[in-house]
Amino acid sequence: MNKISINNFSDVEIEILRKLNEYGKGYIVGGAIRDILLGLEPKDIDFTTNLPYETLKDLFKECNPKETGKSFGVLRIRVNNIDYEIAKFREDNYEEKDGMKIIPEEKKVSFVDDIKNDLARRDFTINAMAYNETEGIVDLYNGQKDIENKVINFVGNTEERIIEDPLRVLRAFRFMSRLNFSLSENTIEAIKKQKYLLKNIPEERITMEFSKLLLGENIKNTLTLMKDTGVLELIIPEFKATYDFEQYNPHHNLNLFNHIISVVSKVPADLELKYSALLHDIAKPIVQTFDEKGIAHYKTHEIVGADMARDILTRLKLPVKLIDTVTEIIKKHMILYRDVTDKKFNKLLSEMGYDNLWRLIEHCNADNGSKNNEVVSTENDLHERLKRAVEKQMQITVNDLAINGKDLIELGFTGTEIGQIKRDLLDKYLSEEIKNKKEEMLEYVKKNILRNRS
Repeated sequence: MNKISINNFSDVEIEILRKLNEYGKGYIVGGAIRDILLGLEPKDIDFTTNLPYETLKDLFKECNPKETGKSFGVLRIRVNNIDYEIAKFREDNYEEKDGMKIIPEEKKVSFVDDIKNDLARRDFTINAMAYNETEGIVDLYNGQKDIENKVINFVGNTEERIIEDPLRVLRAFRFMSRLNFSLSENTIEAIKKQKYLLKNIPEERITMEFSKLLLGENIKNTLTLMKDTGVLELIIPEFKATYDFEQYNPHHNLNLFNHIISVVSKVPADLELKYSALLHDIAKPIVQTFDEKGIAHYKTHEIVGADMARDILTRLKLPVKLIDTVTEIIKKHMILYRDVTDKKFNKLLSEMGYDNLWRLIEHCNADNGSKNNEVVSTENDLHERLKRAVEKQMQITVNDLAINGKDLIELGFTGTEIGQIKRDLLDKYLSEEIKNKKEEMLEYVKKNILRNRS
């Protein structure tokens, strides 16, 4: 674990911290402390203080102060095009219910004068640390120890922290995945007990956390624990059918769930790829059939799966562009297992574009790598062909052809004939039978289409 000192912060951040401590008490708090101890670059530097709100506004009046949450005592300032948040020490006002402290629906806070009260309201021990020059690290809940042990623990009463904000269930899994940590037994048991509170959280907030955890390097173990705690099926109910589903096929030595999480762990950290890996075989339990030898087959699972994925991702309220990309990859993920001729490859490139064909190749390579060793990956060959295609600028559509509709009308073609001819010409170009030159394409049309038409 790394050490922390004032030298970890910029001159601007040091100046803000010193100004807060000149007039009162101030600390850098939360995720920045955690990240520095982990040797990571902090994304945001947040401050907390006991200074009154109006005093803060006056102290930083030249830093374009904005009230982002006056009722919660949060002020945002901007220095050198970087935003900083300064929040007043505060504690939550609780009500007693069934022997537990809970925050009422109308969340209320009280401003306090001691950092101890402020740290007590935070989610995880690794996020409940503060720092200033005089005191060094203020660590009341053994956050440093949990960082050393790579474990996620809630601050104080675990169940109460989840009841306060059920999204913390997914935040725990997100830190597990992104930081390569584990969850403590207390955390796991509380999640099992309180997971159903996630149903009260808006879909957008759930999707935001779920997308972040998918990009973590510890995603395989994280998804397994989400399955074991019953959380995964709350987010995607269709997943439950994959858990103990045996594939009964010589190409697969893993059950369906373990195959899927293996693929998810192997694709690059690209959100479209993570979702396509997660859902690419979701339809297998629905379409499974057996031959006379007892071998299972999954014809059309990519087609049915693409439709299911669209429904799932739409329900999760993901962007339409991402949904379109993911469903296209799922629908086409079996194509590269068959012989990929130059014509087929170039057609895929024209249909999908460079980025999505790259994604398809990466997906299929990860899929291959999660099967029996007898399946040989063609990733290197396909990537080499994609690289050559990029160099040759071969990604075009019918609208990029040197010949246009007006040229074909002058030859006597009309209506639907024109569209079909342009598609034929594109296929010929992609298979490198003709060049994208007007004279050459006109000559081809005259010799091979116009003559036969006559």
